[in-house]
Amino acid sequence: MSLKSAIISIFITFLVFAKPTLLIGQETQTDAQQIIAEIVEDLTAKADDEQDYTQLTEDLIILAENPININVATIDDLKKFIFLSDFQINSLIDFRDSTGTILSIYELQTIPGFDIIDIQRLSPFIKVEQVDKPQLSKVLYGRNDFTLRYRASVETPAGYTKSYTGSGYLGDKNSYYARYSYRGGKHLQAGFIAEKDPGEPLFDGTFGTGVDYLSGYISLSKIGVVKKAIIGDYHAEFGQGLTFWNSLSFGKSSNAVYIRKRADGLARHSSAYESQFLRGAGVTLSVLKTDVTIFASYKNIDANISDTLENGDLAYTSLPETGYHRTQSEIANRNTLTEFTTGANISYSSNIVRTGLTFTHSKINGDFDGTQAVYEINPKPSEKTAIGASVDVNIKQYQLFGELASDLPSGRLAALAGGMFRLSNTVQLSVLGRSYSRTFNPQYTAAFAEGSGTANENGIYAGISILPTKGWKLSGYIDLFEFPWLKFGANAPSTGQEFMALSEHSFTQDFSAKIRYRVKSIEKNQSNSTLPIVPQIKQTSQNIRLQLNYSASSNITLKTILETSMFDTDSISLEQGHLLAQDLSLKLARIPVKINLRFAIFDTPSWNTRIYSYESDMLYSFSVPAYYSKGTRFFALVKYSPKPWFDMWLRYSQTYYNEMDELGQGADLVNSNTRSEIKAMIRVKF
Repeated sequence: MSLKSAIISIFITFLVFAKPTLLIGQETQTDAQQIIAEIVEDLTAKADDEQDYTQLTEDLIILAENPININVATIDDLKKFIFLSDFQINSLIDFRDSTGTILSIYELQTIPGFDIIDIQRLSPFIKVEQVDKPQLSKVLYGRNDFTLRYRASVETPAGYTKSYTGSGYLGDKNSYYARYSYRGGKHLQAGFIAEKDPGEPLFDGTFGTGVDYLSGYISLSKIGVVKKAIIGDYHAEFGQGLTFWNSLSFGKSSNAVYIRKRADGLARHSSAYESQFLRGAGVTLSVLKTDVTIFASYKNIDANISDTLENGDLAYTSLPETGYHRTQSEIANRNTLTEFTTGANISYSSNIVRTGLTFTHSKINGDFDGTQAVYEINPKPSEKTAIGASVDVNIKQYQLFGELASDLPSGRLAALAGGMFRLSNTVQLSVLGRSYSRTFNPQYTAAFAEGSGTANENGIYAGISILPTKGWKLSGYIDLFEFPWLKFGANAPSTGQEFMALSEHSFTQDFSAKIRYRVKSIEKNQSNSTLPIVPQIKQTSQNIRLQLNYSASSNITLKTILETSMFDTDSISLEQGHLLAQDLSLKLARIPVKINLRFAIFDTPSWNTRIYSYESDMLYSFSVPAYYSKGTRFFALVKYSPKPWFDMWLRYSQTYYNEMDELGQGADLVNSNTRSEIKAMIRVKF
């Protein structure tokens, strides 16, 4: 199908579904699952690779199932809404304190800084009641949630066949995921996850527990002086992520002014992502206005062992973080080293100032013995220590924040400082500057950065958000950065810049549109150069995205995406990639079934013009595939909820590549021009 014919087909689809609304004018009902998808999509709009958003989606689902009463909500409660700015949260609190009880969600339209777009997003997660109703049954008996998921590719890669002569997969191509969680009111949470990835053995004696990955946690909160306590698998996040942060972190996104991180201290790990978490215990004690957190972790990690040293320590060449244990070599690398991590944080909060001091230490019981890239001037240490201080200052219309960190004993520094300013009720501005030493290298960091880590970078960022009129929001940012030392893909110091502009407009309650433009230029090594000193050339990537959202009725929702990506360098002519996708969400009237469909056509000349686009998926799942090459993609997701306590999902997706006869390579080679997947899941609540 050509792009032109696809556009015509989608336009006809709009006309077909638009007609009923013009005749009957039904009021649209808020769909929490759809709102969650839109929030995640905005936060991941700049994604350059696939990440694990399970924790984020789960937190939003919990909020949707347990709406917060805005008449008694605290600032900490409202900070859970990551799509609201700190100014909006403070405006809501000030409005409630000055006017008394909020009687209707529609009153939020009169609060400075709030727009229809914000209120529509907020509506699934809040309720309006004069006081919270007692929920003794939840405290005593709690809420249980059990989920079982199955996933498998339809095509069979070469690594699963007997004829494959390489290192084949020891297990079958099926993936299984089991999840249980318990919530006892506001004080107790517990859960566990078991997962088998495709290709991994299952209950054959390879793994002691039968499956490759087991994870669990118990979390207590707000019990006397104990603000939070966690045993099992968890994350820790402090300050602005410069000293320690091993949770999911967002940098530049469509939310141009929301650059300040909201550290939550200790948080449960309830994802199937097998790296970047802590295993042990942590506690936060709160006395007056001071919080004291201490934590410790001791866990096995994967490593490629190369030798045993004279002192008995192991030498390793790499630390794989994929979580895959499918072949003999991957299984041999599994849990071969141990990692010990400990730390502490003390923070003080007042109405105006919040300060924090963080100390962390980590040690791997091995020594690095691998090959280092030319830009890595220092050996990779197996023992790392860091100390940092953070501060937040909130003065009416202004919010200042920053963090200074050093890794010990070298004393190498990294610092960032920023501010968010409400210039008026309709204009917000944010600014952030950062300077990270080229050898700054703590174990877990996730501060604001252009690069993949918080090292070897200086930069200045500015973002703005404007509400020109009701239902219309303009936002954008500019980021200028430099890398003072060599980095991956650049054998010399380099510079770059990025610009983004976004317009969101709600024409009516049922129809809205977004248009986004982003351009990034960066200096990289010239590819295929034969010169002794590889020259640096400028690479420019551009992206234009148009999205239309339309609710034809309370049961029918349409979303159309038209996206173009462009890539060019000083040595390669301009490449252009295109994506056109049509989503349809349909709720059946007489039976409890919801259907989500997508058909997409894409044409991207190379991986340089690939386009990432968020797709609807089943609960606790996420899908942000990369569209590349030339072809079409289709998925159908069906949800069946016969009882309030029971849900069932079935999802089928297929990508067809016009100009390919085989996909993948090695053990993942498929002698087909299609890549298909089937997923099924059940959820029981009791």
